[in-house]
Amino acid sequence: MKKMSKGMLMVALICGSLSVLNVASAEEMQNFEMDEFVVTASRVATSKVDTPANISVINAEEIADKNYSNVQEVLADTEGVNILGGGSKGSINGEDQIMINGDTRVLVLVDGRRMNVGSTGKTSANWLPPANAIERVEVLKGGGSALYGSDAVGGVVNIITKKGSDMEPQVTMRAVTGSFGTEEYGLTAGGATDSGLGVFIAANKERRGNYDYKNQHGDVVEMMNSGYNTEGVNIKLDQAIGDDDRVTFVFEHNNSEGGAPLTSEWTRFTDHFKRLNNNVALRYDWNETASNSGYVQLYRNHQNSQFFSLDVVDKSNFTDETTGFEAQQNFVLDDKNELTAGVSYYETDVENSFYGSGSRSVDNKAVFFEERWQISDTWKLNTGLRYDEHNMYGEEFTPKIALNKKINDESNVYLSWGKVFNAPTTDQLYYIGINGMPEGNPSLKPETGEVWTLGSNTKISENTTLSASLFYNEIDDAIDDYYNNDTGVYKFINVNKEKRRGLEISLNHEFDEHLSGYVNYTYMQIKQDMGKGYNDNPNSKPNTYKAGLKYKNNDWSYNVDVTAVSGQVVRTGGGYNGYTDRNYLTLDLGVQYKINKNAKAFINCYNLTDTRYQEVGGIHGEQNMDPTTGYMTPSYLVGEAMFPMPSRTILVGVEYTF
Repeated sequence: MKKMSKGMLMVALICGSLSVLNVASAEEMQNFEMDEFVVTASRVATSKVDTPANISVINAEEIADKNYSNVQEVLADTEGVNILGGGSKGSINGEDQIMINGDTRVLVLVDGRRMNVGSTGKTSANWLPPANAIERVEVLKGGGSALYGSDAVGGVVNIITKKGSDMEPQVTMRAVTGSFGTEEYGLTAGGATDSGLGVFIAANKERRGNYDYKNQHGDVVEMMNSGYNTEGVNIKLDQAIGDDDRVTFVFEHNNSEGGAPLTSEWTRFTDHFKRLNNNVALRYDWNETASNSGYVQLYRNHQNSQFFSLDVVDKSNFTDETTGFEAQQNFVLDDKNELTAGVSYYETDVENSFYGSGSRSVDNKAVFFEERWQISDTWKLNTGLRYDEHNMYGEEFTPKIALNKKINDESNVYLSWGKVFNAPTTDQLYYIGINGMPEGNPSLKPETGEVWTLGSNTKISENTTLSASLFYNEIDDAIDDYYNNDTGVYKFINVNKEKRRGLEISLNHEFDEHLSGYVNYTYMQIKQDMGKGYNDNPNSKPNTYKAGLKYKNNDWSYNVDVTAVSGQVVRTGGGYNGYTDRNYLTLDLGVQYKINKNAKAFINCYNLTDTRYQEVGGIHGEQNMDPTTGYMTPSYLVGEAMFPMPSRTILVGVEYTF
């Protein structure tokens, strides 16, 4: 590790000096229900009404009621969030990227642990813990660079997993079957010993055959070579130490393989992928229930991905390993002033057969602060600052200011502004530019900019709440891939400027103790300036409408969800920009019957309207030949989506707890 710079040393000394403040007399926080608090926005448990941020929370009860199988399904139902994937988990090598506020530069955390890989700067939703291991998911929409650093431009997803010490001893078994030969099996076991050792284990296996999709002629056809097989296990051990400290150990394993039918313009019926993830983490928390809580955490994430093809230029094998350290301390400075301070370090080593010279490394050291000022009974000001020292791009300061007005116990108005910083990934810097991928550019500059968010949460009546937010992002030197028609070079470049703006409105209403509903609208506009004026991004979803009803009594539960998208850019020729349809509508239905206190049965129906739609842009062009292999683009695919989503899907499952 190279020597700490003067700037880094200065900030570290400030952090150290704060630790000698008299915090021993800080009063302990009262016990609280986590549903009333969020931890991601300020890295410390804060009442949602006192949080100046647009944040959504999906808790364990909601996950259980909808019988989600994975995180993709949880996030896809969250307003302002898109999962960019195809019907096959291997169609784009498992890159089910998470998009927030129209931006894929999203930081993903598991129990506060960084999960983004160094090669792409992102993480796939299907590399994350299964739904039955999750206690809650918090989605922070808007820049989080001041507290979380690089990759947190569009927002932050924090997945908080279950721990055995919070559970009564129990074992739950789950089995699902349905369309396309789907089979899902899940087992969770958790509880605490007399000595206070909490144990939680989640084991899962999922496999599926080729899926069907609806083509441009209205026919439902089979997507060859689109099946997959995944298995994984998550183990979490937590031991109470003394009255209020805890040590936690985590091991996560995921092994996936499957077909990849649409890896390029030429359809491959033989291409397939294998992927292995092994992650470990060790964390120590002190003063867990007190206002002067803190923790230290060590972790190591390992991923190996292999892609197999008859076409030699499509073969790939890469390993991405990240080692990280993080420490944080919360302080109560006085009755109206709190501070959170911490340090973090991570180093990522990437070995990729497409980098030419092989291994590349990225490391980053950081110090961060957030001070929360209670200006009056109803006004709160949060000020944050992060200092990053990147091994390739030097020093960067990212400040943030957020103001919150608490109207009453259920309503608030907030305004936040922050700077963002995002360093280029190893793919963007070093990829040698074959198999249709853009060429890396070692001359890339880091992305910088600012993010504004204005929002409000209002309880209109006893049974009705309204949330609204506006956001505006402006990024300088935004990185994108660009094909130069004059030179024929396809590579990553810094565009002159990128602007995002949008609106999100959500209305929730409880009709009675059993029936509730929601309506949500999201508007998105993305523009890029490549030096010749601003152009709209053709891969955005300008208007997204969601609505749903939920009915629940002692025995039965029903969910009906409708999603409509309008204003997409339609692509008529080949290419990766644009969609097959300007507008689409999908309908999902879930029914659950509680057989007894230990058992339930359920049916989940997706895309009941049998709609043709896609989450990732791209259209097959005219029939032509791959010069390397001699493969022809099948004529029936001309004009079809490269990554179509499945047609009507019906899954039936049972779950038993003992």
